[in-house]
Parts: sequence; C-alpha cells; structure tokens
Amino acid sequence: MFKVQANTLKNPKKNIFDRIEAMVYLKEEGSYDAVNALIKGFKKEIKSDVIRHEICYYIGQIGKNQENLELIQTFFEEEVCKDHSQFVLHEIVESMGNINNENLIKLLERFSDEKDSILYESSYIAKKNIEWKKATQNGKTEGLDMTALKTQSQNPSPPYNYLVDTKYADVSYLKQILLDNESFDLFDRYRALFTLRELETEAAVEAMCQALTKETKRTCSDLLRHEIAFIIRQMKQSYKPAIPYFLECLNDQTEAPIVRHEILVTMGMLVDDKNLVLPFLEDPDFIVAQSCEIAVGLIGERERSAQQSESKSDEEIDENYGEEDYGDDCQEDEEEQEEEE
Repeated sequence: MFKVQANTLKNPKKNIFDRIEAMVYLKEEGSYDAVNALIKGFKKEIKSDVIRHEICYYIGQIGKNQENLELIQTFFEEEVCKDHSQFVLHEIVESMGNINNENLIKLLERFSDEKDSILYESSYIAKKNIEWKKATQNGKTEGLDMTALKTQSQNPSPPYNYLVDTKYADVSYLKQILLDNESFDLFDRYRALFTLRELETEAAVEAMCQALTKETKRTCSDLLRHEIAFIIRQMKQSYKPAIPYFLECLNDQTEAPIVRHEILVTMGMLVDDKNLVLPFLEDPDFIVAQSCEIAVGLIGERERSAQQSESKSDEEIDENYGEEDYGDDCQEDEEEQEEEE
C-alpha cells in the first residue's frame, strides 16, 4: 500500500484528488520513509503549484521526531531559498515557523523588504504566536485552556478568552477588530477571527465574511482572507451564510489565487451541489482550476460514501424484513397445528 500511494503521488497522470489522497495516507503513516516520499513527490512535480503547496502542508503536519525533524528542516531550508511562487513559499514559511523560533527570525529577515506580502505576514504571525505562548504560559495567565478549544488543530493564533472577558463574546466588537488594520495589529485581528470560530454561530460567520468583500480588500490582506476561508470549513454547523461571499470571491478574477484555492477546497468539504464549483474547472488560473478538481473530488467522495451507506441500510432492512416474515410464518404454522390437534 505504501509503495502504491508513493507512486500515485509522483505520477502526474493521476488525477489531483487521488494524489491528495496519497498525501493524506503518507502523512498519517508518518514515518521517515513517508516524509521522504512526500519530498520526492515535491521535487518530481514540475507543473502544479497546488501539488507542491499541499505537499508542504502535509509535511508540516507530520509528527516531528528527531529523525523526521532533521529531514524536514533540511528540505524546507533548501526550498525556501528557491524561486517558487508565493503560493508555495507561504506554505513552506508556515511549516518552518512551526518547527522553531530561529527559523522565524531568519524568515523575517529574508522577507523584511516585502512587508505587504503573505510571506512576511506568515512569518510575523508565527513569531507573535510563539511570543504569546511564552508570555502567557500557553494561555495560562489569560485563563485560556488551549486543550478545551472546540477545534483542536495547529492554529496560527489563539482566540481571546471570551468567557473571562465578556467583551470578546460580542460578535460586533470582534468584527470591528477583524476589519480595522489601523488600530489593531494583525495578530490581534487573527485572535478576533479565532474567537469568532469558537463562538461558532451563523452571526460569527457573517462577521468573518465582511473581510471577504471587495470593499475590504485594501484593509484585509490575502493571508487574512485565505485564513477565513480555511477556518469556515471547521464550522460545519454554521457555515451557510458564507456561500454567497465565497461565490463572489471565486467569480472575481482579481482575487488572489491563494484565497480562491482555499475557498474551493472549503466548499468541496462543505457543500453537496457540484454545480456551485464546476464552472471553475475551466478557470484560466491553473491553481484555481486544480483546486476546483479537488473540490469536485471531495463532493464526489461524499456522494459515493452516502450511496454505499444507503445501500447497506437497505440490505439490512431487507434482511430484517425477511427474518420478521419468517418468524410470523412460523408462528402461524404453530397456531394452525394447535387448532388441528
């Protein structure tokens, strides 16, 4: 199985959804050989930034024992110095930032002349997060239990403790922080965003989506907008108000590919109607078109799973129905026999 998945990842003739599935398998396998297979897949890929981006994401999610860590660190240090697109470099930067603080200092120095870029912002957010963890003992001094968050994942920032300080339970106040790039630091705005995720209401989703409008493009960076699309996929009970905003972004050819990519993958995970995403299979931006393939694959996978579950349920009903009939027939036979006697 391992060899099959490693070969699928490296094979450009395989559809992108199967190759993503291979990455997931290798990430879950988590061994030194799995890391190596992902790295080989990255180096062999010559066309798709989506494949390279996703490989870097999954490498960053693999357990970092000492053997894996050295291999991952060496790989990222080599690739971050190469002329990859910002879409790919962003994922490398985020993953490097999760390894250690020394990486962040190097990255901030490297991207210091690009302070409006997703690369500098990614490095900056990761650095601020590490500083926050140290200053608060990972939230302890704020009374924030990070293990009790509704979504347990590698987050670039913590939420505010809205249970202790109730002003952070006010959606309109959190929206104000999220949209204000002059009074609030980017890290504070991220904290507002993750607090909205913890509140997990449709009103919270609506507030997040105000940062996705054309009117807020100037004040809400591509990095922030892409993070919003990523977070909403974790809000499965309250995501629906986001769909019109997502579609508006997808139909805007001036929207950053990293934002449209994240929206398409999120829609693939949440919506059941393929027709919402199918038009973007022909998008002139290759990143967007491939992201749409992933979305269509995710929706199709859920359809197949649902059909299989339905077929299994029907079979169980038929079996139970047969058993009940047989039992009733036996009872009737016994009653007839007693009458004859």
